[in-house]
Amino acid sequence: MRLDDTKKQHRFSLPFHVSRKLDISKTKYWLIKVGGILSAFLIAGILCTIFKPNTFGEFYRQMFLGVVNPAIPARTMEFLFNFGLYILVALGLSVAFKMKFWNIGGEGQILVGALACAGIVKFLAMTAMPDALIIIISLLGAIAAGIVWGVIPAIFKAFFNTNETLFTLMMNYIAVGLIAIFINIWNPGGSQQFGTLTRGVLPKLFGVDYLFALIFVVVVAILMIVYIKKTKHGYEIAVVGESVNTARYVGINVKKVIIRTMIVSGAICGLVGFLLVSGNSISSLNKDIAGGRGFTGVLIAWLASFKPSQIILYSGLTAFFSRGSYWAASNIGIEKDYFSPIITGIFFLAVIASEFFVNYKVMMKQPLGEYLKGLFKRNKKNSQEEALEVATDPIAVTGYSNEEPVEAKEEPVEKAELKEDAKSTAEKTKKSSNSNKKPAKVENNTKKASGETTKKKAPNKKPTTKKKTNSKEGK
Repeated sequence: MRLDDTKKQHRFSLPFHVSRKLDISKTKYWLIKVGGILSAFLIAGILCTIFKPNTFGEFYRQMFLGVVNPAIPARTMEFLFNFGLYILVALGLSVAFKMKFWNIGGEGQILVGALACAGIVKFLAMTAMPDALIIIISLLGAIAAGIVWGVIPAIFKAFFNTNETLFTLMMNYIAVGLIAIFINIWNPGGSQQFGTLTRGVLPKLFGVDYLFALIFVVVVAILMIVYIKKTKHGYEIAVVGESVNTARYVGINVKKVIIRTMIVSGAICGLVGFLLVSGNSISSLNKDIAGGRGFTGVLIAWLASFKPSQIILYSGLTAFFSRGSYWAASNIGIEKDYFSPIITGIFFLAVIASEFFVNYKVMMKQPLGEYLKGLFKRNKKNSQEEALEVATDPIAVTGYSNEEPVEAKEEPVEKAELKEDAKSTAEKTKKSSNSNKKPAKVENNTKKASGETTKKKAPNKKPTTKKKTNSKEGK
């Protein structure tokens, strides 16, 4: 086709353009966010219908019953327990994120906290120490392990300016390896099963599991919110996050703030590890005990823009989608271990996509109907022009042009090579002749100069010879 670039541009031009929003009202902000959440619900129902036809309405009913079911209160407590853990992880990570320290090692800090807790309980359970004291020691041990795992990258960042993202990410894999090693040491059978702890477990309150752990969650969450919003340390974290140079100018010790903040972040993640091991009746340890909560907390903190109120909202929605879809898939007949992560991922994807409409606006250049009409007319006109070009072009019609073709005489390969050699030798001779011209002139000049001197010297010699001859004649 022989089309101009302008025609192609007009053909593929869009009826809208995207520009960045300078400001947005709270009403529009939350309408967009709610729209993203509702779209996640809709996509989840459609996906369930694809896997199991005629289950669109049943999926939503089972999803809500999997979270709030008066007949099975344990499911509600399990939902609240996961809800609280997401809050703690997201709050612990958001403290570091607010300082622009990208702590992606929440998963590893949870794992080492769980490992320390399980190890302490395993060894102290063989003694006559009371359970209350074992719980306190294991709690402190889990917090200390989380602090150590968080402070190591903080020290390297503060003093050597290492990349904290890669550092904390790699430490997650080290934590997984450590759990596998210690389970093999404690249980050399190779089954990778730690077993269930019988001592050092938080007791049930009023016969309800997870209730003691929820009290921990509520107390720590309130303290963290106060720490972030109302204390001097929280203010210093915000200043360092805004500008390190400004923080240094006003007298803030940046290195100290980095290490102190990671102590807090690691301690919260270590506490989550303690709750996963000792916070429920099924107390055990394995390398998957964190369940990806460290990485999920990163997403929650980012979506909430590090704000505690929004962290609570998104933590609740995440727990609802994960636990609700898990029990819905189980009751409908879909593989629950795979379906639940898919639905949780769709929720995050929908909410992240809604961020585009929060930050950008789409402006229409013209109404969509007019654009489609114009696009149809342009395509029709372009197709007519192409048809005319094809009809008037003899090459396109017949495959031959009206002009008589000029036949190119092909020469044998040997002759062509001889000609090329002759050309190259001629060029070399020209160059050599040009280079030899100047010395020839110099030789001619020298010859002329020597000739003149001989001519001048010759007359001087003749008189001397005459004198000698004259003297001989006189004698």
